[in-house]
Amino acid sequence: MEQPISGAEWQVMRVLWAHPGSTSQFIIQALQAGFEWQPATIKTLLGRLRKKHYLRMEKTETKYRYWPLLDEEQHLRLQLQTILDNSCSTKNGDLVEALLEAGSYSQAALQEIQETVNIMLTKAPQSLTCHCLPGQCTCVYH
Repeated sequence: MEQPISGAEWQVMRVLWAHPGSTSQFIIQALQAGFEWQPATIKTLLGRLRKKHYLRMEKTETKYRYWPLLDEEQHLRLQLQTILDNSCSTKNGDLVEALLEAGSYSQAALQEIQETVNIMLTKAPQSLTCHCLPGQCTCVYH
């Protein structure tokens, strides 16, 4: 199972997903453009991510290079699945609605979402059954 990462660690991973094989110097420069982090802080984050098996480090000549061990889409899907697994299934629609309201989307992306919803609508049950343990949720089934 994937270990959770902090918001700061996530920012480091975003650089590595965009630029796999980056040197620590490149990662430091990229992050210092948006955050007031010291190089030592960023190197600490790289070390934590190695311990959590999110990235690998390789020494080439005099530099260390870092590669992500899972891709960004895989990580995001795992995060979403964790949220769904830890929520009442009767609230899935509310979660999707909240995600849509919280984000910004192009018209093309919204069109794709609408097409996916239309396909799913033909296969969806009338209602979902709550599988939570008693006391875990507030839906009408408990």
